[in-house]
Amino acid sequence: MVNNKTGCLMWALLFCFVLLWGWKLIDFYVLQPAGVKKGLNETMDSVSRVQTVAAMQVEFNSAWAEYERTSEIQFDFTGFQGDSFVVQWTDTLHVPVFPSIPNEFRLTKLVK
Repeated sequence: MVNNKTGCLMWALLFCFVLLWGWKLIDFYVLQPAGVKKGLNETMDSVSRVQTVAAMQVEFNSAWAEYERTSEIQFDFTGFQGDSFVVQWTDTLHVPVFPSIPNEFRLTKLVK
């Protein structure tokens, strides 16, 4: 009989690697943009709805500036394009063995 502890250990290591890789992908592509979307929604909730659109946009900008100061993400562009507030940022998923994966994120929120 051959003792196959090394093979079992390799399979366990491979499983842990795949599990860790899956978590990094979920965090990069789902959780981080969801956190920014949550910030957009909370900023919009803090803006009074009984104002003109221009006044709402000014109040939204000041509330968003506070969120941007406390955020760990460096945004490439934040501002209004028409009635929508646009947030863009670029992030890179660093992988030890493979080349790094850059991605550009873009979220919009209608402020009207």
